[in-house]
Amino acid sequence: MKRNIFKNLRAELVFYSVISMMLAVLTEGVIVFILSMIGSALGISYKGYGRGHQKLIVNGEGTSRVSLPDYHAIKRWNRDTILCILMLVIIFAIVFFIMYFLILTRKITKDMAYISKGISQIASGEMKEKLEVVRDDEIGEIAKQVNKMSDDIKRLMESEREALQTNKDMITCVAHDLRTPLTSVIGYLQLATDVNKYEVAERQQYAYIAMDKANRLQRLIEELFSYTKLMSGEITLHLNKIDIVKLVEQMVEEFYPLFKENELEYSLVQNVDSLIINVDGELMARAVQNLISNAIKYGKDGKRVFIELEKFDNEVQIRVTNFGLIIPPESLGHIFDKFYRVEESRSVQTGGTGLGLNIAQQIAVLHGGTINVTSGSDGTCFTVALPLERH
Repeated sequence: MKRNIFKNLRAELVFYSVISMMLAVLTEGVIVFILSMIGSALGISYKGYGRGHQKLIVNGEGTSRVSLPDYHAIKRWNRDTILCILMLVIIFAIVFFIMYFLILTRKITKDMAYISKGISQIASGEMKEKLEVVRDDEIGEIAKQVNKMSDDIKRLMESEREALQTNKDMITCVAHDLRTPLTSVIGYLQLATDVNKYEVAERQQYAYIAMDKANRLQRLIEELFSYTKLMSGEITLHLNKIDIVKLVEQMVEEFYPLFKENELEYSLVQNVDSLIINVDGELMARAVQNLISNAIKYGKDGKRVFIELEKFDNEVQIRVTNFGLIIPPESLGHIFDKFYRVEESRSVQTGGTGLGLNIAQQIAVLHGGTINVTSGSDGTCFTVALPLERH
């Protein structure tokens, strides 16, 4: 499509109207001139009676010439004739004006039809390419807005597809991760209530196991609730002055039983004894819990977990390092994706919703911070960086 030179549609229409009027008048002038030439060639006079011709008459008195009217002569125009001719002139002027206007504005109608076709394709979901914007006037602006609308619709449709896939993944994960501990709870409770087959000590042991499975089930449900709240934007930060050093120390102490149960050595190192920052204590505790829990799940083979807190000029970093299996490079870019698992199977030992790291990332971002991961021979290290002052 050729680029249009006009910047304003109304100016273009006025220009074409003037040109069409001039061409209509010129066309009528040419037609009148041609008819006049034809009339002259045929001997037609428009000045009264015809030119006539001379005829020689011989009679008794002698010979004389008599002027007789030519048979092509027309009568002198009267008022009705003039009005009729004016009406014809006006009618033909209008016809010629419309004809030239339609010819001159055919590009406008073509461009509008092009945009209309694009809108129809968007409505039917068949539009694959953007509209070519060749005009700088109102029609060109419409084309730009149509392209913007198309992009918005594509993004919306992609978002809808992602949301549907996310819901599908969530349902699959929830169905698997909740069914396993729930089945265990039901099974052990059935054993614990069988007074005829098992002694009190055995039934009590089964009840403890059922309680442990129920606690795991509760953690899974809380994780799912946290994820849905974060994704829906329902969580509002309740910022308070919190000693981040004491918070991390408390989280590490809470995991002491799990460290012992999994035969893991652990250490906490910090370069400050106290550091007050403005954070949501509950959410930040959840983020640290998720990182430590992840280190315990996947760092058992390494036999130790290393936790660090280091204050810098503008930020504080919390690092949790485990020395288990190295995360493959192709997985590092997806480690914070929701429902992502590095291991292929969903074992009971490392089972979960696959949301823990994603939730930790969302919490860090809410606080204006970042989270990243490195993995190699020196261990797998998750680093949360939080600004000391929020802007």
